Amino acid sequence: MTTWHAALKDVNKDAKRVGPNVPKVAYFFPSPSLFMRGESSNCQQLYLRNWLASQAGWITSLSASDVSPVIPWSWWDFLNTTPTQISSTFSGDQLCESAALFSPKLINLQHDIPSHVQFQDISISLADLATIDQMTKSKILWDLYEHNFCFKLVALDHAMMPSLLSNQDSEQLDHVQQIFPGDSEFIMCAEPFPQQNQGLGSSNFQLKQEYIEKLWALLAVWPGCPSDLAEPIMPLASLLHVWAMEKKLAIFYVQPFFDTFGCLPLLPHLIPTAPHGYGSNSW
Repeated sequence: MTTWHAALKDVNKDAKRVGPNVPKVAYFFPSPSLFMRGESSNCQQLYLRNWLASQAGWITSLSASDVSPVIPWSWWDFLNTTPTQISSTFSGDQLCESAALFSPKLINLQHDIPSHVQFQDISISLADLATIDQMTKSKILWDLYEHNFCFKLVALDHAMMPSLLSNQDSEQLDHVQQIFPGDSEFIMCAEPFPQQNQGLGSSNFQLKQEYIEKLWALLAVWPGCPSDLAEPIMPLASLLHVWAMEKKLAIFYVQPFFDTFGCLPLLPHLIPTAPHGYGSNSW
């Protein structure tokens, strides 16, 4: 999604823009960079194994309870843990700390790893991760980018409009959910992997315009919204006008994100289609 990633170049990264009470960088899902920049192929396989074994339980925890985002180091610690470490070298304090972040159920999952896991509609043998094809790896990365973007958009919207997100049934949260195709509540792991780009990444002009309009409806009420975003897209707008609106929305999203959290956001990606996928240099 060139427009979104190009917007990162226009971000003013002056540290003075970031508030004094900026929260720690934290993610509801592990950053894809953890999987692409592992110390070795064995480390990458360990991260992948632990994530695939625990992702369904983690998503269930997100939907069923008030779970907080996790700092990158804790994600690394969790994904870098082997069953032997859990049973023999983890201290009681370490186990309690991990259980507090990830729930005791997920810690137990790391100790009792199943032979196969389900990633969307793909069955994966954890014993064969060394030979998993690049396209499947790229789909896993895409899923992490998508989930991170979803939840960080919710977090930023909450920071920008806290009074409108006072409860989970608010109209504002409905606006956020409508930006993403499929079932609501951001539970995407049980759905089949999409065969074509959807939502903001759709190649269908009418569908893309529909989701850009939904994103506009969300961002247009944020404080500091530029005057050139004051008016919605007209029904018979041209393709160039829709692209121009998307570019303005992307820029307006990434700058407040940096100002609020002190870092650049993880952005949505197009689904992988090339034989090598993406991230192949590291995986």
